[in-house]
Amino acid sequence: MYWQSEFLRNAAAWTRNSTYRLDLPQNGFLSSIILHGRGTPVVDARLTDHLWRFLDGVSKIEVVLNGSTVCKSFTGQVGHFLQWKDGGPAIVDQHHNYGTSTLRWHSVINFGRHFKDTLYGLDLSRWDNVELRLTNDWTSSDFSAEHAIDVIPVYLRDTVANPFRGYFRTEEWNTYTTVASEKKYLELPTEHKIRRVVIQTTPTFSATGNANRTPYSTLSDIEFFLRTGQLKVFDATLRELWFENLFMDGRDVLQGAESYHNDGEGFLTGLGQTLYKAGVVLSPDGSQSTWAPDMVPGEDSSTQSRQADGSNDQFSLLLAGLSLENCAWFDFTQPDEPEGYLDPEMNKTVQLNYTIGSNANDTGATIRTVLDRFVPY
Repeated sequence: MYWQSEFLRNAAAWTRNSTYRLDLPQNGFLSSIILHGRGTPVVDARLTDHLWRFLDGVSKIEVVLNGSTVCKSFTGQVGHFLQWKDGGPAIVDQHHNYGTSTLRWHSVINFGRHFKDTLYGLDLSRWDNVELRLTNDWTSSDFSAEHAIDVIPVYLRDTVANPFRGYFRTEEWNTYTTVASEKKYLELPTEHKIRRVVIQTTPTFSATGNANRTPYSTLSDIEFFLRTGQLKVFDATLRELWFENLFMDGRDVLQGAESYHNDGEGFLTGLGQTLYKAGVVLSPDGSQSTWAPDMVPGEDSSTQSRQADGSNDQFSLLLAGLSLENCAWFDFTQPDEPEGYLDPEMNKTVQLNYTIGSNANDTGATIRTVLDRFVPY
């Protein structure tokens, strides 16, 4: 038994503002797919964009079985979180917006519990067609040419029988646009055991791209019940769930940013709450800058903004905080085997309730609920 990685596509054209579609091989024990997208930005095109990283423009990652059955479906941001939650790194790419240097996006789709899982994955022979679909919404205003995409499947080889016991279906199950002071009631589906529930909260943004609210102010309370309210799993704020996640996972959450944004313009950090920022000036003229990295004080939400001096200097920042890609989660992985996962049929009805803050800026935010479920063979 050994692992095999190969280019299924190398630098394939990925048209701007379109969906790239690729049929996967008809046979093979597929553990993961590594993705590498890249493009040449229009010079200084994103100086006023809070959605400025390549992954922010990856609007959907999908794997579809037999043309209609969802296997994977989520955004590039959520994909970044999911690979980290499966044990991958928090920092994968260099995010920048100065000049026309190539902008890159790396990600991985895992069909098991983690990268190179020997027990769970996708047996491609079980379906007539398995299709990868990658959608971006970048335009010619953002990038000067079409993107390129590499697709690298990772297979388990030299095994006589199917080694996989099943695969994981991971999808954006519900997307909710918030209304201030509203309470949103969700009933989780009963099909398939649930390994993980992920909640991504994206606040509204000002005209200058700054977050109007912290995610935990917009999503002010979360209730999670089993058996139609008889068993309480969680009843507290999103911020408390962030800390519960942090204490359980134990890894520091770090992100990087090389910002060349205009003075006062907000940019996403990849963190739900930014606690610390450290940085240096990158001076493109070859001489030492007389300015230090200067950030607007008091900002601790999912955006930061520069106090820029009007020169050509950009900042290289290392940011530390909570909630990678504004995501929180409920895990049912002790142990991380199907017998330990949440059985929604046995515990129905499983209820997930969201209470929205009362501020006017709490209207129009987005809450994505992503389910990671085990599908046995």
